[in-house]
Formats: sequence, C-alpha cells, structure tokens
Amino acid sequence: MLFFPKRKSKLSSQQSSHYSIKAQVTTILFVLTLLLIPFICSTVAFAAGYLDDSTIQGMTGIDKPHGGYADTTNKCKACHAVHLAEGSYRLLRADNVTTECDYCHKTGTGIISAISRVDGTTAEGHTMGYSGSALDDSDPAWNTAAFGCKDCHSPHDSNTVILSDKTTSKLLKADPDPGEAKYWTGSGYESEWCSDCHSANYGVLTEPKTVGGETRYGHDCYVGLDGHSGEYECINCHVGFGANPGKECSFCHQSSGYPHSQSGATSRDLLKNDFDGTNLDDVCNDCHKTENLP
Repeated sequence: MLFFPKRKSKLSSQQSSHYSIKAQVTTILFVLTLLLIPFICSTVAFAAGYLDDSTIQGMTGIDKPHGGYADTTNKCKACHAVHLAEGSYRLLRADNVTTECDYCHKTGTGIISAISRVDGTTAEGHTMGYSGSALDDSDPAWNTAAFGCKDCHSPHDSNTVILSDKTTSKLLKADPDPGEAKYWTGSGYESEWCSDCHSANYGVLTEPKTVGGETRYGHDCYVGLDGHSGEYECINCHVGFGANPGKECSFCHQSSGYPHSQSGATSRDLLKNDFDGTNLDDVCNDCHKTENLP
C-alpha cells in the first residue's frame, strides 16, 4: 500500500491579510463594548430614576419643579421616574392621589416645605383621602372620588391664578370646581376663590342660600363695601364695630394649619388654635365686642 503524506494547507497572502484585519476589527469592537458599558448603564440609570434630594432642594425660582419646563431644564425627574418608579400612581413615589405630594411636603418627612395635612374622613380640614359628598356648605354639594392636593392645586402650575392680595399663585387652580361659578369669576380674593366649592359660605348675610333643599343664611363674607375699593374691609381698621363683614375666610378660620388642617384638637372648623371646640363666643368676641352690641 502506498502512503501519501497530507499536504499542508497554505493560505494566500490575500486570505491571510483578510483574516488578520477581521481579527483586529473584532478586538476593537470588543474593547469598545467594554468601554461603552459604563456609559450605557449610566445613561439608563439617568433616564430611569428620580433626581437626588439635594438637587431638588437646591432648585430656585417660584415654580421650582412645579412649572417652567423648557428644553434647557431638568425638572420632571424631581417627581417622575421614567422606568423605575417607586409608586404605581403616574410614575411618582406614591401609590395613590392621596399621598402623591408627601415625599416633598408632608410634615415630619417632607424634604422641602412641611405642610400640615390630615388623612381620613373624620379629621378636620381638607382631609386627604376623603370621598363622597361635600359638607353642607356647598350649594349644590359636589362629589369626589378621593380628595387630594390636586383638587385645589395644579402640580405643574397649569391654568393657575394669582389671587388679588397675593404675589404668587401658590399653584392654586384657576377653577377648582368647573361646575360652579356662582361667585368666583376667575379673579379676585381668597374668599371668592374658596366660594367656588364652598358657595353657601359666601355673600352677604341677607342673601338666601339653598342648603339641603332648605333656605339658609350665613355670616357676611364678601369683597367690596359701601363704595370702597374692595381691597380692604371695615374689619381691617375698625375692630369693635357691632357687626364686621369679613373679607377673607381666614379672618375667622385662623388655625395655624389653615387651610390644610386643624392644629391640635379636632372639631374646631379650622378656627383659631385656642378655641376649645365648644365655647364659640371666644371666636365671635374677637370682632363683635359685647359693649358695642345692640
């Protein structure tokens, strides 16, 4: 039997050059991939999470993260996460509308300003989470699924209003109750704005209100008196008259937690802190002095 040795395979110089270039390209791509991995990861992390607390706290301007969005700003991530949201409600840190603003604003834990808010359906004030019909000071009564900050405020400073005696909008909605326009016309004072929901509490004492199907009357609460400009009421200067119409809700409702909550004991309707919840004359006497009564 004849034995023929195997021939060694020889590559042409052209083929050898081709494989050499291919190996070099593969090596370069591999190295580039390794270099890009940190950048890719940081980019994903940048888009996915929230801004850190110090960045949020360092924001300046009236709007801060609430408004003034432009191509040159980075505010949305203060509240919203693109892919790694901690809560189930609108990519926020919260799971529901009741707690959507707590991260920054809740008393004791908020990283920005502390707002004394209350929870539940029996606590005093504008209770977060309240559901059902409004109390008997709304004519007609409105209904809400779950009361939250956004019922009065616009978190994005959209369609807000600056009240006549204020310098900023406080993110107040221009029309908190679109179905009611009995007194509020879209501009004016705090009491007029409040009347968009609390309509039975606004107007002069001789004006009849329909509450629960019955005709009722309430304490004066209005702007403009006896030809005056409306910017000031008698009570501002003449404390001690027999009866003083009040311009603002806060003239009587002086709780330090106003308008968000009652400070201290409950059942005081956001009235002054030292009111005990029973002896209402303590509040009335602040304006209606006994010696001046008829």
